[in-house]
Amino acid sequence: MPKPTDRFSRVAIWCFVLAGIFAVLGGVALAAPWVAATVIAVFCGVTLLAAGVAQLAMAIGTYTWRGFWVMLLCGGLSTLAGAGMLALPKAGVEALVIFLGLLLAFEAAAKLAAAFTIRDGFPWGWLLLDGVVTGILGGILLTSSPAAAGVLLGIFVGINLLSSAATFLAVGLHLRRAGRLV
Repeated sequence: MPKPTDRFSRVAIWCFVLAGIFAVLGGVALAAPWVAATVIAVFCGVTLLAAGVAQLAMAIGTYTWRGFWVMLLCGGLSTLAGAGMLALPKAGVEALVIFLGLLLAFEAAAKLAAAFTIRDGFPWGWLLLDGVVTGILGGILLTSSPAAAGVLLGIFVGINLLSSAATFLAVGLHLRRAGRLV
């Protein structure tokens, strides 16, 4: 059975790796926010298109199945959404801003709830700060103008990644210290 210090050390190393990856990605997103927003929109468009085509293929292959029409409808909608995001990336970015704003609001609620739930022996202050920053970013995205959507999307994804990098770094340092105490 592995010692608790080995487990702490392994998790701490992964926290440091994630912190580094998130910091690099966050810096890139801040350096070129419109490029980051466009890359995100294109990736989502390709993903939706591929998922839609796969659902349509399943629907065609299982046309006698009771769920055929639902699968056909979902596949068609996903295909149209993906093609639309690829054909009109600016509109795709604007749609993603609304979606990301909602996602960040829910993420903030989860981080804030976690910060107040796991206070004992955990760097909950960093999690609280991360939740507040994430909530502010979500609120700004949800109330932003369509003209600012692309730049805001790239900047806020960058800030969110940097905020999460700081949290992973703090957790990694905490686990390393806790592993020494065990």
